[in-house]
Amino acid sequence: MPNTFDWVEIRAKDVGQAARFYEGLFGWKVVRKEATEGSDYWIFDTGDQPRVENLRRGGICLRPDAEATGVVVYILVDDIDTVLKKATELGGEIVAPKAAEGPAFRAYFADPNGNVFGLWEETMPE
Repeated sequence: MPNTFDWVEIRAKDVGQAARFYEGLFGWKVVRKEATEGSDYWIFDTGDQPRVENLRRGGICLRPDAEATGVVVYILVDDIDTVLKKATELGGEIVAPKAAEGPAFRAYFADPNGNVFGLWEETMPE
């Protein structure tokens, strides 16, 4: 379903430490580890049934000291270009333009208050 929260990404300086913290605190299960763009990326599952769509999953990814940590929520959309255009018209700004991510696309924008969100567009099989 488009325009819904789709993924939560926790950006950390120490991925292993972050994974252990959330496992210990909430009982989340780290289900697999991948390398993406040359850095660690751990997929977690919060378990049980999601309250809304698939918001029980997310990732913890490594951020070098020079990059900001924090949490990024991804929103599933039908057309990233349209959403980015509308975001800028409403006073937001593009943080990272649309880029291919495997069989999908992602982009980042900031709202007028500086909150950063990710956009995720899945491609339809031809």
